Amino acid sequence: MLIQSVKKETIIILNDLHSLAVLFLLPITFMLVMTLAMSETQRNLVGKISLKIINPEKSNNSIILKSYLEKSGLNFSSTSSSDIYLKFYKDFDAQLLVGKSEGHLEIEMDSSLSPQTQAFLLELIKVALSKLKFHVYMEEIGDFDDNLTLEQKVELVEKNTSVEHLVKRTNIQQLQNVPTLYSIPSWLIFGIYFIVLPISITLIKEKNNGTLLRIQTYPISNNYYFFNKALSYSIVSCVQWILLALVGFYFVPWVTDQAHLEILDYALFFTAAFFIIFAAISFALLLASMVSTYEQAMVLGGGTNILLAAFSGFMVPVDIMPEALANIATFSPMYWSSELIKYSLSTYSLNEVVPLFLALALFGSFCFINALILFNRKRRLLSWT
Repeated sequence: MLIQSVKKETIIILNDLHSLAVLFLLPITFMLVMTLAMSETQRNLVGKISLKIINPEKSNNSIILKSYLEKSGLNFSSTSSSDIYLKFYKDFDAQLLVGKSEGHLEIEMDSSLSPQTQAFLLELIKVALSKLKFHVYMEEIGDFDDNLTLEQKVELVEKNTSVEHLVKRTNIQQLQNVPTLYSIPSWLIFGIYFIVLPISITLIKEKNNGTLLRIQTYPISNNYYFFNKALSYSIVSCVQWILLALVGFYFVPWVTDQAHLEILDYALFFTAAFFIIFAAISFALLLASMVSTYEQAMVLGGGTNILLAAFSGFMVPVDIMPEALANIATFSPMYWSSELIKYSLSTYSLNEVVPLFLALALFGSFCFINALILFNRKRRLLSWT
């Protein structure tokens, strides 16, 4: 019976291009698009920005500032249009070290630049201004050799202001070392939870074409049929899990020319897969038992998954969410699931993973029991109509 159920569900999914797209194409596309979108290095991002200096007051320090901005990777535009405009006002040179008045350098940025990019560029300009201030101070106290060129002076200031040798990071995990791949576990989970749509569509089709009604004439109970349905889709999810893991951990890093993600604890990875698939299938069955039309399946199933992903830190990292939303994220099954995958790629303690396993087990059990109750009620109502 199980083999026939799996075969039936497989044929249904293979014949349904929408289900195939939801289960495989959608999460793979998300992995590729999001990773490629984040794979731009800081220097490449800055290198695309053009900057223009407007110096009507003939500030002597504008040329020096330009040198430090070029060191940060910014390009200066020779055309009339630019992304950033720096306009020097009167007494900029005189006020640079005094610091008693404000507004001697006006910064105008193109409105098409995102707020995050504008904030990042503003910090780069501030760092360059700090180096300029140090440069001018060294000039005034005579720390520069008179024979040094401007380029040599800039190199000397860059060397003296560098703090790289003071910083040593410890306990750097794999995903922290390749931040552009940090979202791979999240999109793996996102794809697994979208099993709700194929399950919902199948149950609605079986109701509409009379399959659920005819099955009641067979010598099997509702519970047995429901368990077979759950096991069938669990096997489908296992295939989906393996494929998405191969794509996310190996293919996407290869496409983006980065080191592949290495599973450090296979026991944790596959144990996590069991609990995650159990929770995802149970949640999908619960939603599928609640809907009666294809429209409801799309809105409730797809919409709930997208909202869960948003609240789980998949779209916006949890650490930059408002505190209230960050607290909500810690109660999401998608969040628990992605954390388990991340732990399998890094070091962890049992105190960190055991609560996540328990949470997924309780969530999955609650969803499965309620899904079974709703399914049996729907079957009983169907027999009377």
